[in-house]
Amino acid sequence: MSKKHTILNGAAILTCAGFAGRIIGFFYRIFLSRAIGAEGVGVYQLIFPLYALSFSLTVSGIQTSISHFVSAKTASGDRGGARKIFHIGLVLSVSLSLLVSFLLLRYHAVLAESFVKEPRSSDLLRLLAYAVPFGSIHACINGYYYGLRQVKVPAAIEVLEHAVRMGSVMFLCRMFALRGIAVTPAVAVYGIVAEEFCAAVVSSAALTFHFSSQPSLPKAAHRLTHYLTELLILSTPLTLNRVLINVLQSIEALLIPLQLRLYGMSGSASLSVYGVLTGMALPLVMFPTALTSSLCTMLLPVISEAKATGRLSSIAPSIRKLCLSCLALGLFCFCACFFLGGPLGNLLFHSELAGSFIRALAWICPLLYLNPALFAILNGLEKTAQVFLYNLMAVSVRIGFIVFAIPKIGISGYFFGTLANQALLFLLTARGIRKSLHDSAPAA
Repeated sequence: MSKKHTILNGAAILTCAGFAGRIIGFFYRIFLSRAIGAEGVGVYQLIFPLYALSFSLTVSGIQTSISHFVSAKTASGDRGGARKIFHIGLVLSVSLSLLVSFLLLRYHAVLAESFVKEPRSSDLLRLLAYAVPFGSIHACINGYYYGLRQVKVPAAIEVLEHAVRMGSVMFLCRMFALRGIAVTPAVAVYGIVAEEFCAAVVSSAALTFHFSSQPSLPKAAHRLTHYLTELLILSTPLTLNRVLINVLQSIEALLIPLQLRLYGMSGSASLSVYGVLTGMALPLVMFPTALTSSLCTMLLPVISEAKATGRLSSIAPSIRKLCLSCLALGLFCFCACFFLGGPLGNLLFHSELAGSFIRALAWICPLLYLNPALFAILNGLEKTAQVFLYNLMAVSVRIGFIVFAIPKIGISGYFFGTLANQALLFLLTARGIRKSLHDSAPAA
C-alpha cells in the first residue's frame, strides 16, 4: 500500500502542476493562434519534430536512466553512486546539447530548406538552438528528483515554464504592436528560449540547496567508469528509441502537408489544416494526459526500485489498478471529445475544422491514455529494446497510412493511421509486460 500511496501522492502533485501548466498553455495556444494565424501556427509547428529530435539526442534517454538508477541505488543504500550517476548524466547530456546547438546554428538554413521543406522556419531553428542546452540541464535535474520520488520542485518549475513562455510571448507581441512590427512565428520561439532558461536557472538553484542541506555521503561504491558504463548501457537503447521514433515522426509531420497537396489542397491550405490539427485539436485532446504523464513519471522509479529489490509481485496489484484508472480516464475523454468536440472547436478556436478534428481524435483517447503507462512499466523493467521495437512498428504503420491513405481520402487517413498505431502499441506492450512479469515470477 505504501508504494501505491507513493505513486498516487507524487502523481497528484504532478497532475495539479500539469493541469495548471496545461491551462496556461491552452490559453496561450488560443492567444498564439489569433496572433500569428493558422498558417503561422503551422509554420511554427513544423520546427517541433527537430526540437523533439534534439531533445531525444541530448537528454531523453539520459533523463530516464538517471531516474531509474537514482531510485535503484538509493533503495540499495548506494546514495553516493546515485549522485555520481546524476553528475555523469548531466555532463554527458550538456555536452551533447552543445553539439546539437552548434549544428542548428550552423545549418539552420539547410535544415529549413532540405528537411523541414519550409524556408520560413530557418530563423525559428536558429533561435531554437539557444534553448537546447538549458532544456538538457532542466531535464536531468528533473530525472534526479523523480528518482528520489520528490516531485515538488519539478512540479513547481513546470508551472513556471508555462507562465514564463506565455508571459514573454504576450509581452513581445505587445511591444511589437506598439512599435508597428509584424508578429511572426519567431515570437513563439523566443518564448521557448525564455522558458527553458528560467527552468534551468531555478532548478539548478533548487538542486544546489538540496545538495547543501544533505548530510555527507559515503564514497561511491565503484569507479566513475563503472557508473558511466551502467548509464550508457541503459540510456543508449532509450536514446536510439527516442531518436528513431522522432525521426519517423518528423518524416510524418513533413509528409502530412505534402500528402494533403497530393489530395488536391494548395500549399497554404495544407499548412492551415496541419496547424489546426497540431496546434489546436491535438493539444485539446492531449490536455488530460497531464494525469497519465504524472502516473508514468512516478511508476518508473517505483518499478525500478521493486525490480532492484526483488519485490515486483508486491506492486503488481497497484500497477493493475493504475492502468485501469488510465483506461477509465480515456473512456471519459472519448465521450467528452466525441459529443462536445464541435462546440469546443467553435468556442475556443472559432474553427469548425478544429471541432471536427477533435471528434475524429476522440476514438484514440482510451488507448492514448493507457499506452504511456504500459511503456513506463516496460522501461522500469529495463525492457528498452522491446520499447524501441514496438514504437518502430507502430509509427511505421501510421506513416504507411499517411503515405497511401491521405492522398486518397484526405486528413481522415491520418486519423485512421493514428487509431491503428495506438491499437498495435496496446497489443504489443500488453503482451510484452505479461511475458516479462511471467519470466521474473520465479526469481521474485
